[in-house]
Amino acid sequence: MAGATFKKIISNGFLAGAGLCFLFGTAVTVGDVALRAVAGKNIPGAIEMTSLSIGLGALLSMPVCYAKRTHVTAKLLSELSPNRFTYPLGLVGAVASVVFAGLLLWIVGENAIEKIGSPETTADLGLPTPVLIMIVAFALTACMFAAFAGLRFALRNERDW
Repeated sequence: MAGATFKKIISNGFLAGAGLCFLFGTAVTVGDVALRAVAGKNIPGAIEMTSLSIGLGALLSMPVCYAKRTHVTAKLLSELSPNRFTYPLGLVGAVASVVFAGLLLWIVGENAIEKIGSPETTADLGLPTPVLIMIVAFALTACMFAAFAGLRFALRNERDW
């Protein structure tokens, strides 16, 4: 029971973080449009803030989708014959999730290692690029763990954690 509560807290934490990122990106966009309409000025770095926050929101929601196996699926065969296709196709989807999460982590991880100590910053806000890439790498590490959890659930034929 305690494990399930802990998993729910982590899952809700990721989803709350993702929601806050999406809300922040929306607020910046709405504020920028309103400021342009009213005062003819814009919020400095609005496009970069929106892009970064929405991207981080998507990354934060990915581990939950992987672990709960709620990613987009086509259920043509499993709807046709659920007893025959649901389990094997669930395994294929879970394995594909692990492979995809692994590839993303590998690509971003290599990039993060190369950028350590780099003086690069983002164009508008001047945020340090190595720190941003490390945040992405940590989010993708969570995705990798979640994808393995989803695979474990698929092997045990469980739907949720």
